[in-house]
Amino acid sequence: MDIVELRTPTAILRHGRGRLVVLRPGTEGEAVLDVPISDLLKARLNRRADDAVVIEIYLRDPAPLLVGVPADRTPLPVLIAEHDVPAATEIVAQLNTQILAARRVEIEQPELEPPAPTWGRTGPERADVDTATQRMTPRRGASQAIAALQRYVTPEEYLLETAVVAARVPEAGHGLLAATTTRLLFIALDLRVAHELPVPAVLWARTGTDRENDLRTVLSVHDGFLTLEFVAGERADLERMARAVNFAVRLEAAHGAIAPPDPGVSTLYAEWELLVERHSLGMVDESQFQRFGRGILRSLPDRC
Repeated sequence: MDIVELRTPTAILRHGRGRLVVLRPGTEGEAVLDVPISDLLKARLNRRADDAVVIEIYLRDPAPLLVGVPADRTPLPVLIAEHDVPAATEIVAQLNTQILAARRVEIEQPELEPPAPTWGRTGPERADVDTATQRMTPRRGASQAIAALQRYVTPEEYLLETAVVAARVPEAGHGLLAATTTRLLFIALDLRVAHELPVPAVLWARTGTDRENDLRTVLSVHDGFLTLEFVAGERADLERMARAVNFAVRLEAAHGAIAPPDPGVSTLYAEWELLVERHSLGMVDESQFQRFGRGILRSLPDRC
């Protein structure tokens, strides 16, 4: 992104390449503020009681100095002329868009591009299905279910893990359990039934010892109402399945989402309580209390 510069009566504001710089006018290089976008809480265009228009810049951390004094949640005001309001409005919008982008959750993940199928002896074959089924413990009688799985996976999903299990809830007998990036699939070994559960409906998956047999492991998958249970003798298979399901849940629910603002309401409320206590003990005078208090309250998310 190119650097955008706005010259105001009190400052020179430069925004671009992931940073925000505010300089004193009439000087060369004397920065009042020079921070990456990720250090900002928000930016806001505000008209003060004296009818002056200012860009208010809020920092995530109250510790850095602004104009020679600790910020203490007080925003840095950049006074702008009336004719600069349209340009300032665009800059504030760009800043807030980049602040939100910096808060996007990025989950580390391997290459999950669904491979194109090839045609084999029993029909379509995909490399991700072959790899996942080779990792699981071999089980006699699973070949039909594996062949069916090759046909069931869609071009939009990537197969993560598979395991041969006994379905306890629901009672569906033995089958092939498969976790993809979008679904949890169960295919009976005799192909009589097949079930699917979309990943957005899943809250969590975990493994534990089977209450009926200490030598077996149970995989529990919870959707907020019902807990599905799958039992197998090989604990490693079900632990891989649990990790795959939970990974798919995080990927669906969190990847690309906007994380809560930092500081959040609870942090700011704790700072307010501490400020009130210090004021009541005489550790903060009235002018400081008013200044710090306004900074905390104005740092709250706008919807509050």
